[in-house]
Amino acid sequence: MKTTYDNQEIIQEMNNLIHFSCTENNQQLEKFQEALIKKYFAAVEVKIDKPNQEIHLKLMVKKAQYANVIVNYKNFEEFLKSCLEDDLGNLSFYQNMLMFYNISGSFSKVMYELE
Repeated sequence: MKTTYDNQEIIQEMNNLIHFSCTENNQQLEKFQEALIKKYFAAVEVKIDKPNQEIHLKLMVKKAQYANVIVNYKNFEEFLKSCLEDDLGNLSFYQNMLMFYNISGSFSKVMYELE
């Protein structure tokens, strides 16, 4: 099992995981999608409404003050891929996600088939 990646590998593997998560109907992969969106928007809560192509976010605007925001998308996979950022903090988060999903076995077999 690979435990370290370079920056481009991390982004590529995250793209693979996003693709896989969009082709499988799996609660664990839905949690991955929510975590990615939550990280990108710094959201307190995320709810994905696929039938209406909407993401419902609860964002903190001030201490104890929240805003509910709806984000529309046309292509869910492309939306998720647009949430990827290549700064150090995010790359570390993504590497942890990759190791978790690789260890859990949810997508490791398919991930390498996509390459």
